[in-house]
Amino acid sequence: MDGIACLREAVSSVPIPGAPPRLSKDGAAVGLAFLDVALRQNHVRRLTERLSLIEHRAARCTTEVDISLGLLDEAQREAGILYQRLRNRDYPPAEGEDGHRDAGARGDLIWVPVSRLSNRRHSPIDVTDGDGNKLPRLTQYETSRLMASALYRLLRAILSTHPDAFGRTKLRDLLFNVHESRWLLQSALITLLTERSRPARPSWRPPDTPGTVHGQGARYRAYALEVLFDYEEYLREYVTLLDIAVNDYLLVVALDTSKDEHLLAFDSPLHVEDGPRAGRHRVRASGGAYWVEYRTQIPASLRAYHLVATTEPGLQIDAMYLSSNADAGTVASLASDLRVLSARTHQERTVPTGDRGQKLLELELQAGLGRLSELLRRRHWEASQAGLTMTDAGLPAATAVAWAATSGEATTTGGEAPLNSLFHHPLVTPERLAAAADEISTHGLDRDLTVGNDPASDRAHAYWRRDPSRIVVGQTIDVSSSIFIQDASGSRPGSVVTYVASVVAIAYLVGALLFSSPFPWTGDGGLSSRATIDAVIAVLLLVPGFLYTRLDLPHRNSIIGQLRTLPRLVAHVTIAGVAVFASTIAAGASGPTIRAALALCVVLPTVAVVSMVVLSSAARTHRAVARTLPPWAAPWLGRGADPATASSRSVPRVRPVTRQRRWPRGLIIRPDAVLRTSGAQDHHQAGRRVA
Repeated sequence: MDGIACLREAVSSVPIPGAPPRLSKDGAAVGLAFLDVALRQNHVRRLTERLSLIEHRAARCTTEVDISLGLLDEAQREAGILYQRLRNRDYPPAEGEDGHRDAGARGDLIWVPVSRLSNRRHSPIDVTDGDGNKLPRLTQYETSRLMASALYRLLRAILSTHPDAFGRTKLRDLLFNVHESRWLLQSALITLLTERSRPARPSWRPPDTPGTVHGQGARYRAYALEVLFDYEEYLREYVTLLDIAVNDYLLVVALDTSKDEHLLAFDSPLHVEDGPRAGRHRVRASGGAYWVEYRTQIPASLRAYHLVATTEPGLQIDAMYLSSNADAGTVASLASDLRVLSARTHQERTVPTGDRGQKLLELELQAGLGRLSELLRRRHWEASQAGLTMTDAGLPAATAVAWAATSGEATTTGGEAPLNSLFHHPLVTPERLAAAADEISTHGLDRDLTVGNDPASDRAHAYWRRDPSRIVVGQTIDVSSSIFIQDASGSRPGSVVTYVASVVAIAYLVGALLFSSPFPWTGDGGLSSRATIDAVIAVLLLVPGFLYTRLDLPHRNSIIGQLRTLPRLVAHVTIAGVAVFASTIAAGASGPTIRAALALCVVLPTVAVVSMVVLSSAARTHRAVARTLPPWAAPWLGRGADPATASSRSVPRVRPVTRQRRWPRGLIIRPDAVLRTSGAQDHHQAGRRVA
């Protein structure tokens, strides 16, 4: 349920108060200022998230925020200092030279929102400064009381500006006459924001009792509900703020006013999405990549965002990509403008309106196609940074009209001078303009792409920066990142191959001695004493077990353990074969049965180790397949790659999936772990079938 639906539910269920709830005017001013700071984020210079990737499907995320108090405007700064005065009424602020009291003159604290958490249910958060000292922060109840006061004052101010507030209407009665309905609205806001939980669905209510009619209590509720319903369109912006206040939590901390620059850090909780059953659609090959997908949300007004990923020694981050929908509003607006330009161009060519109308259309074409050209230019540069080539096969119309805007080509009519006009350019047609609008919408040009260019090591980072023209206050940007981790410890299948060869040789030697023949499947020998059989069984069980303990096989729940799943499986198959061979000897089975068990002990591990070597070679040869960009990351990318750019060691060598290089049909490439913050939703396809 969104914010306005939750408010209606609270109005319908909260008891009608007999007196006005306590709401502070100063608290309302502080709450509105805090909400303004949290939405604009003008004091946040940079947001950095550090992912520590060690365990399988588990990670730790530390958020670092660079705060500059000097970037706060005067109203925001006064609100933060005012709240400190409200908390310490017995502390007199210092008096400045001009006779005004300055709360920051004596090194007081200022309360500032530093982050907006996208879920009110979260683990306890400790905010520390650059020296590691914990900072005081507001409790959720204190912040919610400020938000309740602010939202009620704002609601009353907005409704008071409506023309119906000056006539004989229900709105005027709610604002000035029917006090109980107004108190009910105040109580509903306080309850909705200060309670630990909020409604997830409308509550069940019994039908009206027979023999009763609606009394004063029902009338008071009806007044409040009807006003919220009738003026919902007028309260559109207020509903957006209410939804943020209901679903988000402002992290407000106290900072020292004697310093302008502050570096704060706190741990952010991560959610792990359920993935496919292990081994159901894939077998981990030695030399393959471990794919981590991370999703989060950042404020649309944020200037810069860093994502840093680290892992344990012995692993290296081979490639890291970051994609966001920061251009979603730009692409939607541009597509709408192109459709309008298509209709106007068709109308102007069909029914000309004269030089004035044509000149106006020419200016609009230059502005619209200039924005389209700039969008395509950014995508081409982002693709080249990733070592890929953005082909124009899927965007023929958009590429054509953008070329007309940037090429500087002019048209000529007979022997006249060149005519520099987009309206007369042969590539700019109503059909192409409409097709370009459809292409940029369907090919996902709203998603940008950032590539981590660090050398392959146990640390990688991706840096995203907002263009100054792309800002929508109050909204968020969905960020998705793909991180590919490789085993860099130097451990290859060689150790497991040696182990399998040793165990198979021991089993074969025991079989040859047991049947008194160099080729055990033709001899007819056997052991004559029980003690000798016990010794044979001890050799078959203890020696392979001792050799297994010397293998470098890490814990299966770690990332490096996941990368060595196949070698571990081969070792287990070898031990199982030896165990079957030893069991037949211990049971005193017949000669043919023991020979069959010996054949299984020799053939099965050999086949397993050969398969491991082949798959490992394929994983290294087709490593680009496992590191293909996810389909949601850059849908606008073509299938071509620039070999010259991709050969650079500073750029990850990435190739799209092609018909010449592909995994077996039906193999599903999925992330090994999908991590997201509280507010990030699953907007993307998690798996991809390789055709």
